[in-house]
Amino acid sequence: MALWCTYHPGQTPYDRFLAKCRDLAERGIRHSVGIVGLPGHLDEARRLRGDLPGHVYLWVNAAEGHTYDDSEAGAWTELDPLFPYSRHPHASAGLPCRTGESVVSVDGDGTVRRCHFVRTELGNLYDGSYRAALRPRPCPLAVCDCHIGYVHLETLPLYDVFAGGVLERIPAGHGRTAGLPREARATRSP
Repeated sequence: MALWCTYHPGQTPYDRFLAKCRDLAERGIRHSVGIVGLPGHLDEARRLRGDLPGHVYLWVNAAEGHTYDDSEAGAWTELDPLFPYSRHPHASAGLPCRTGESVVSVDGDGTVRRCHFVRTELGNLYDGSYRAALRPRPCPLAVCDCHIGYVHLETLPLYDVFAGGVLERIPAGHGRTAGLPREARATRSP
């Protein structure tokens, strides 16, 4: 099991969120932590990076509709070296995408869609009707501007970048002791 956890300043108390992250780390549950790269969130992001266990990857999502000058982008890249992938929307129309073939999005009622951002329904998880719709297909959207979508574009190298941690957004090789039983983590050298 691994988790993608997002901290939204002002929506949840910082200390509560941090305590939950530390609890996950103590239990050996692999997880990443992210924040939206709004200018007003930079200090909170720096604080979060300083307070999180070192093996927990901190990622930054570019804020929708925000343009980053090189100075701003540099500040976010210091926290998340992969921020440049998020900085600009990716042209995606007609490009091969894994969504709808090996990756799907499921709503609480079981409605299956190829992607969180493509509203066409493939079927239902609970009755299995989605299975007949699984197949390779190109992206129908002009641009993809969120990690949960563009990570699946076959034209980007992100399946290699996040090998073994695509859905939980943990880069390959990052925090290798995370997810091991506590006893193994205690005796393993970095």
